[in-house]
Amino acid sequence: MKREPFVAARKGRWGKLESLLLRLDGQKKGTDKELEELPRLYRLVCQDLALARHRMYGRELVQRLNQLALRGREQLYRRPTRYLREVANFFGRDFPRLVREDARLFWICALLFVAPLVATAVLAHERPDLLYTLMSPDQLQMYEEMYDPTQRDGITRDAGSNVTMFAFYIRNNVGIDFQIFASGLVCGIGSILSLIYNGVHFGAILGHFLQIGYDKTLLPFVVGHSSFELIAMVIAAVAGMRLGSQVIAPGRRSRTRALVEEAPRCLRLLVGAAAMTTLAAFIEGFWSAQPVPAEVKYAVGAVVWVLCCGWLVFAGRRRAA
Repeated sequence: MKREPFVAARKGRWGKLESLLLRLDGQKKGTDKELEELPRLYRLVCQDLALARHRMYGRELVQRLNQLALRGREQLYRRPTRYLREVANFFGRDFPRLVREDARLFWICALLFVAPLVATAVLAHERPDLLYTLMSPDQLQMYEEMYDPTQRDGITRDAGSNVTMFAFYIRNNVGIDFQIFASGLVCGIGSILSLIYNGVHFGAILGHFLQIGYDKTLLPFVVGHSSFELIAMVIAAVAGMRLGSQVIAPGRRSRTRALVEEAPRCLRLLVGAAAMTTLAAFIEGFWSAQPVPAEVKYAVGAVVWVLCCGWLVFAGRRRAA
């Protein structure tokens, strides 16, 4: 093939790659489809460069293709850094803003969780017999064995066990977040019932342990990771109820279209909640069971609560202004 037909057949994709690289060099975001094409266009221009050199199509063309290939390589291998920056922007700015934009729904969901928790804790403390209507004797015995003050080694683990429990907490607790979110598709009712159920369950355990004196083991264990874990449950419910509300009141859109348009926002909330739960699992797996004085755990727990709440309340406000 002569030089002219070679250039004519390929100049379209060269121009497409140049245009995309100019946008990326200017720190502008390409569309997902364009970014998916970047590796393919880079690979093709490298092939064209090799052919141009082999067939001796001229120094000018070889230099042009060489520069294009170098720029493509630079952008292609710089993407991981950009992805990390985007992740940092999401958690440092975008996610807290999303939570604050749904502040009213957040506090409604928080009340749906906290009110049953407190009420059940009081009832379980004052009326221990009611506890067996909420959980089986075997389940209650399992919890008592885990937090028995005379068996403190039961929650003190070696490094290998810490990793195992970390993986277990991720699977179990993130699964709860996804269940709360998914159940919200039933007009939001499922998320409401899930919050109430978890509040009753946690409240029953708390009230019973306060009644039998196991709180000195339970509270130091949960205080370190409870902030991220519990708030994440509430945020997952917010996402589920938002999505479920589109089934009830889609407005002038069809229900399908309303769900499709609302889904990206709700999924971003769910991803943030899952990340918070993963962090809580890390704290629970590697810190909560350590043989550290209770006073230290309470102090660390208070700091973590302040940091978690401060992040959600203040992150991203300056740039928004």
